[in-house]
Amino acid sequence: MLKSLKKIYLATPGIPPIWRAVRKGLQDDPVCRAFYQKVFESGKLRLPWVDPEAISPAAGGVFLPALYPLYAGEDAPLADILFLMNAAKGRGAKRILEVGTYRARTTYAFFLNCPNARITSYDIQRIDSGYRTKLEKEDRVSLRLRSFQESEDELKKEEPYDFIFIDGSHRVNDVVLDSLLALKILAVGGLIVWHDYRTNGYATELLCVPEGLSRLPQGYLLHGVRGTTCAVFEKKRP
Repeated sequence: MLKSLKKIYLATPGIPPIWRAVRKGLQDDPVCRAFYQKVFESGKLRLPWVDPEAISPAAGGVFLPALYPLYAGEDAPLADILFLMNAAKGRGAKRILEVGTYRARTTYAFFLNCPNARITSYDIQRIDSGYRTKLEKEDRVSLRLRSFQESEDELKKEEPYDFIFIDGSHRVNDVVLDSLLALKILAVGGLIVWHDYRTNGYATELLCVPEGLSRLPQGYLLHGVRGTTCAVFEKKRP
């Protein structure tokens, strides 16, 4: 039955675009999104919650980079950047790793706020921006245009990182694999921050950070951070 319906769907030119338009309308409608979250996403965010002040001392002030365009769809929201920079600066991060460079706005924010840190950022695609242009001239920043997961051997030979920000692919399997590698190269006393720990508001395979984190081996005590869409793990000292 399902195969027959699929054949009809694919064989009728008008159905796919109509269905996409209807689906997009449902996704954008606030009532439909609220209903979906209430019915299908209840209990999705299962991690215990922690306040930002439990993660790091107050930094006293942070720089928020601003180059046009000020807002791009996949940039981290300002509230999340504020938390990230306060955590990195407040903890005195010296070796920062980012998974998912995108326009390099967050990378540039790390650069401004942690002047004594060496920063490494991975992405499989290059997106030109003013932030990237500035960072490519800096010796303490390495923008690596290659797969984070496929760089495991290289990363294991390097000094561990004390601050890791994961904001790459949000598919379940990629979240799991990125996380497992990050856990291997995290320094004792270091912190991992995952972005987009949140509900979707509609069904998609492209935004599954909570699902990915739920599949990590038991024994890692992760927390969601109140007021943000971030989750964290701290590798406690013995």
